This record gives sequence, C-alpha cells and structure tokens, in this order.
Amino acid sequence: MGKINQNMADMKRIREADEWWLCLLFGEPYEAKFQSEGTGSAVHVYDGNGDEILTYTAGVGWHEKESKAETEVHGALKAACYDDKEKQHARNVINQQISALLSNHGVSLSKQVDLRFSINPYTYQLSASGNVDKDTLSLIERLLNEGDNGKNLWTHAWICMHDSDNEIVNSQANMTKANQYSLWHEMYNTTGYDIRNASYRNGTFIAEDGTDLLALFKKTVKNSTGYELYSKRFLEYARNGWDEGNDLVLEIGFDSSGLYDIGQEKGYGMKQDAWIKGKNQSIFDAKVWG
Repeated sequence: MGKINQNMADMKRIREADEWWLCLLFGEPYEAKFQSEGTGSAVHVYDGNGDEILTYTAGVGWHEKESKAETEVHGALKAACYDDKEKQHARNVINQQISALLSNHGVSLSKQVDLRFSINPYTYQLSASGNVDKDTLSLIERLLNEGDNGKNLWTHAWICMHDSDNEIVNSQANMTKANQYSLWHEMYNTTGYDIRNASYRNGTFIAEDGTDLLALFKKTVKNSTGYELYSKRFLEYARNGWDEGNDLVLEIGFDSSGLYDIGQEKGYGMKQDAWIKGKNQSIFDAKVWG
C-alpha cells in the first residue's frame, strides 16, 4: 500500500510540473494525458502533431521516443520532477566526476582554490576564472568543455536555481532571460540559424545571408501555435536588436569542496546544503553526464 501511495504522489507531482516546464523552456504546445488506474498509473506526453514522444509509468520509469529537440525537452521534464535531495545527489555525483576528471589529467588544486565557471546558454561553452595559474585554468576549461560537459553543467545549474514550486530563486535568472533562451533554441532547432545577428526590416527578421527568418520558421515549424508564440516573442525580444543583457548566462562556483551555487539563499554545495537534511528521497534517480 505504501508503494502505491508513493506512486500516486509522484504522479501528482509530474502532473503539476510537466506542461509549465515544457512551455517555459521550449514553448512547444505539448499535451500530457494522465492515466490513473491502480498500479497502471502513467503519463503520456504528445507533441504538436499528436505523436506520443514520452511516457512515464509508475514503478517502471520513463520511455522516450526521440525526435529533433525532444532529448532536451525530456531532460527538462524529468528535471522538473527532481526534489531537493535529488538535486543534492546530482551535485555530489558531478563533484566526484569533476574530481576524477581533473585528477586523471594531473590537475592538483589547493584547499584555497576558488573558481567561477560561466556557461554560454546557446553554445554551452564554459569559461573559467579564479585563483589558479593561467595554464591550469586553461586545462580546466578544456576538460570541462569536452563532449556535453558544459551543457550538462549549465542544465544542472539551471535546475538548482528553482525551488520545489519551480519558481526561479536565483538572482542570475528571470522569466525574460528564460524566454529569450527558449526563443533562440527553438529558432535554431527549427531553422538552423543563429538569430542573434538578424536584423529587423519591413516587419520580419533578415539573416546575414538575406534569408527571411520568419518566413522560413513558418514554413518549417511543426504547427501554427508554435509559429504564433515564437514570432510574437521574436518581435518582442529582438525588434531593436538582440539584448545580450537578457542572455541566460549561468555562473557556478567551484572550491575545494566542489561546486557551489551563486546568487541564491539556499544552495546545494557541500557548505550550503545543511537546510536539506531531513527531506525525503523520491523514486527518481538524479542523472548526470557519463
């Protein structure tokens, strides 16, 4: 009985989190349908074409059907269901991975080390600064930019900037920045163009090579709802040029204890997480890069 009650609670948590997060991060008109029949509880997520692309079954887990940017969307959906204990667990695992990565490449840091990692929200390129020599800093940057490391660190930092109600609690972020982030990724995933250098002329946006980006977007976007949402957002955020001040660049600190959060009262660093003690762990596994 306890397991069934836990499953029902987890399904309720997904129900409350799913569509808000999907629309916040990617703006796609996803639809979720809920099945609640005893132990057969499940969530079925459909894209704008009505195709099922993600299913969660209580007691079993997530089942994905990948297409286009769905991998990122699924990750965001699952991240929305992480509680504080899971975020803390993910932080511990990432710290261990960073420690092993640095150690395997001969990087030895003092107890006084204090670094700051800044991650671009579009390329996920990471830059490092802090109190180590230039060569060591360069090596750390190179290692943390291998594969999807930068992207995974950005995503982890972003997840940790939200409270249990999915409200942003970090001074680095706000809804304007989140909307500009989702606008760029949707346009890039749909058209292949980096819209930051586009110019606004005669009611549309023109790429450097002369392509009408709104016309291309309308031709290639999955549905009219997506076009209406992002064409309106494009006009709102870029009519007078791209505002770099609204880029969702995220910073996270790193010292001898590992990663620590910057810009929020409650963090997940080893010296910040005393407030988490006593919280219950849920059924979801915190997932970080391999």
